[in-house]
Amino acid sequence: MHSRNHRSSLSLTVLVSAFCAGPATAQAVELRLIEELRLGRFEGSGPDVFADIDDLAVDDHGRIFVADVGWRQVRLFDRGGRFVRNLAPEGDGPGERRYWPAAVSTRITWDAHRDRLWIDDGLHLLVLDSLGAEYARDTRERGFLPGNREPLGKVFRVDARGRLYEVLQGSLGGSDSAYVYMARGTADSEYEFVQDRMLRIEARGIIRGPPRTRQTGGGTLTMTIHSHEPPQVVWAVSPAGELWGAGIDEPRLWELSFRGDTLRTMSLAGAVGSKRMELDISPEGWFWIRRESGSSARSTWDLLDNCGAHRGSASVPHNVSMTEVGSDGRIHVVASDALGVEYVLRLRLEANVEARPC
Repeated sequence: MHSRNHRSSLSLTVLVSAFCAGPATAQAVELRLIEELRLGRFEGSGPDVFADIDDLAVDDHGRIFVADVGWRQVRLFDRGGRFVRNLAPEGDGPGERRYWPAAVSTRITWDAHRDRLWIDDGLHLLVLDSLGAEYARDTRERGFLPGNREPLGKVFRVDARGRLYEVLQGSLGGSDSAYVYMARGTADSEYEFVQDRMLRIEARGIIRGPPRTRQTGGGTLTMTIHSHEPPQVVWAVSPAGELWGAGIDEPRLWELSFRGDTLRTMSLAGAVGSKRMELDISPEGWFWIRRESGSSARSTWDLLDNCGAHRGSASVPHNVSMTEVGSDGRIHVVASDALGVEYVLRLRLEANVEARPC
């Protein structure tokens, strides 16, 4: 857990330099990211003292789910930041789950179509409602057994039509490379993933870690965790179900079909390149491209509207590890200060964020 013996401040009223889409003579406009909510404290034992946040999700009522693998639970807060309850605690009973070492990250995804929370680390999947009642679970430890070449994935998005999206990684025989896949499908009455389409989207080198052992009901399980080289492409699925990619070294965005066809491209002119990026898409179709500058003291987003026009760049003077983009210019982020203390912040872009005809 993080040390909380020292106090520091986290100020997040941010100026954004932006240029309206249109002629080059358009007047520069100053926008701001306004901090509306902050969850997190330096010390104590309350639910807003976080240990190690793996992911967060926000439902259509503005409630915030925080997957804290340090405390081995998912914490639910209401829109105003008041603690509601703990979900998915450590255990083997209904509504409980096992938390793996830090090498295995947990994804949580809110499914507004079914009012369910999908908790997935690639090894175990758990489906709950906001009260913590369990609807389904699945164990995929078999994917790590010798000779298994099926790609292993995690649910990371549910679109407005209720379709599920998985990112999968699978090796190519005994080689030292693997492909990353994107799969789309639906959930049946038992919450089983029924695949509709799969797209092979990227190849990466494999980095094999040391063997790890774990006791299970059937005995001792030995696994070798495979990691991958940093991606050259970042991917995102919009709330409408559009699949978009952005090249780390290419100044463009492109939309793909699940057949692999390129549907359209957009220039990233005006956006600054980076060796690491994160791509998110709002319900209005705006693109939020977070890039790392090499310094943990600052995070920056390039904002493009739904037509691909670069609307500006926003920076915060803190390290942001993940972003959840919502509507009306609101985003939730996990930020940490110089001492490594983690916060969940809701920020609002002070601008008219809407889709426009292209």
